[in-house]
Amino acid sequence: MSGTETSWATPAVQAIAWALVQFLWQGALVGLAAAGGLSLLKKSSAALRYAVAAGALLLMLALPVGTALRIAGSPGTGPAFTGARLFGQTSPSPPGGPPLTVGRLGEEGRGDEGPTTVRNALPSALPWIFALWLAGVALLSVYHLGGYRQARRLTRTGRPLGHDLNDLEATVRTLASRLGVGRAVRLLESAAVPVPAVIGWLRPVILVPASTLAGLSPRQLEAVLAHELAHVRRHDYLVNLLQAAVETLLFYHPAVWWVSSQVRRERENCCDDLAVAVCGDRLGYARALADLEGLRAPLPRPAFAAMAADGGSLLDRVRRLVGAPAPRSRRSWLAGVLALSLLPAGLTFNVARGAAGSEGSAGSDAAVGAGHAAGEGRSSAEGRQGTWSTERRGDKIQLEMSMSWDGGHHRWTNGETYSAKDLPGLAAGPDVRFDLRRDAGTFRFEGKLKGDQGSGFFTFAGNPGYVRDMAALGYKVTEDRLLEMATHDISLAFVREIHDSGYRDASLDKLVEFRIHGVSPQFIHELSTLGYRNVPADQLVELRIHGVSADLVRELAADGYPNVPVDQLVQLKIHGVSPEFIHGLAANGYRGVPADELVQFRIHGVSPEFVKELADTGYRGVRSDQLVQFRIHGVNGNFIREAVGRYGKLSADDLVQLKIRGRLDR
Repeated sequence: MSGTETSWATPAVQAIAWALVQFLWQGALVGLAAAGGLSLLKKSSAALRYAVAAGALLLMLALPVGTALRIAGSPGTGPAFTGARLFGQTSPSPPGGPPLTVGRLGEEGRGDEGPTTVRNALPSALPWIFALWLAGVALLSVYHLGGYRQARRLTRTGRPLGHDLNDLEATVRTLASRLGVGRAVRLLESAAVPVPAVIGWLRPVILVPASTLAGLSPRQLEAVLAHELAHVRRHDYLVNLLQAAVETLLFYHPAVWWVSSQVRRERENCCDDLAVAVCGDRLGYARALADLEGLRAPLPRPAFAAMAADGGSLLDRVRRLVGAPAPRSRRSWLAGVLALSLLPAGLTFNVARGAAGSEGSAGSDAAVGAGHAAGEGRSSAEGRQGTWSTERRGDKIQLEMSMSWDGGHHRWTNGETYSAKDLPGLAAGPDVRFDLRRDAGTFRFEGKLKGDQGSGFFTFAGNPGYVRDMAALGYKVTEDRLLEMATHDISLAFVREIHDSGYRDASLDKLVEFRIHGVSPQFIHELSTLGYRNVPADQLVELRIHGVSADLVRELAADGYPNVPVDQLVQLKIHGVSPEFIHGLAANGYRGVPADELVQFRIHGVSPEFVKELADTGYRGVRSDQLVQFRIHGVNGNFIREAVGRYGKLSADDLVQLKIRGRLDR
């Protein structure tokens, strides 16, 4: 060993390096356990899943710390002793003599050259392992420190809201009170963030981009701000900083990054739930998130550790909020990453025995998971009993159903509105019996109905004939899925019509999604007659989620916007580009404005009324991009009249520069 290596090879360095190496297999096992736990809890609350993921991340931090302390606190923690002890040797090397060469299970003289060579080489490599780890920690620390400084700078450059937005600050105070946020929260406008974000823990600040303030309705702004205040209530900014510290210290382990991503995902879900609880409109909040994505300014996402409303997978969050089934993905990549992270640990100990032990542990966990999955597959929907409650509102009946099985590990709930004719037999009385018949099976209800309120128990009986007919159409419907097919009324006629419309490859999940969002064969046919043939299934769902109807497409075509791409149709609908809006612009001289510019108009508040206001001051025919700049910087009719009165006729660009520099304010 060279002099440089000797200077590094202190007992503390040796202990930390060995702890880092041992964490390869420790972290992999924790990651596997976290993945299994989250899989079992996929239908549980976001708060519980967040606690599991955060606990796994905390355990990942504690394991190497505990290992390093244990090694450092043992007698004879020199390099030779540490390496031998971890490989199975139980006594230190002879004083003054060379390190013992130890074979498997502590036997000397065996011809186990391969593993012995690896074991003897690793202690001398420990200083270099420590040095590489320290370099990685230093680089990530510099990155995070730069992000933190950037975040603090943004809070100083943010602008207070204008007088026309004072009501929004009052809304923030009201929401903070309802959420139990005791700290004062400042609300600032910033052009440097793409979406609303929270910065700070003790003195939190919510930064909101101008596009969000102009493009969202007051109700949507309230929902988005409730999400940000939920982060403040949960102290998520501080937790996020601690989480970044764990990622920095254990940056080399893929399982750490995966578990950390789950923490962030469930954190957003928890805040979504709090926002919905405060605002009381789940669907409206989901639409606000979708609109927020459309308003995202063309800026790179900042590096600072802020809590932003667009965190996590937006599509997954919207699906969760509206109750749409998530696409079933096989997370084989996770198992691969965790398995690969076990290999270096196996080499560190004994190439044969260590690898076998690690695989055995992973195999045991996999067997437990497979056994549970098999048990779930064997559970039958037939004969399960659930509870129901109903409320009649004229001819409409709101029916809520709930069922759990497998000791409460699985829970199903559903709420639908039916007409009275769909539920024959539901009449007021102490002994009510009625059925809800579907192709997939029949729900049989018993209970009581007093006035407009009723409750009781129900059972579900699946239809074996439906299973056979669906198999003939290429679908394997398990007994568990029969309940889902019956709930959403996935009838055989509906499936056949979807097939006839050109969607023979639609999965069961996609059929359910079609039914939930109203993608009917009639809707597909109407789009086809308007030139939209073979639209991808996901885009059909997106059109319906955002309320793009065949009538709207027809009206847009009549107004000079035929064959608009599907994604642009969605953007037009999200931002309220209606035929009336187009007619208003045309009446004020703006005909044939490109669809993407119409969206920008709506985002930034360029309305027919605003255009008319400019025309009244003598500014007609202003370019579309200049209109947007006017709105962004607050150039309105009053400002123009004052500027022209002081400086004479000015160009549109001069007006914007005057407003930016505040010349008229002095």
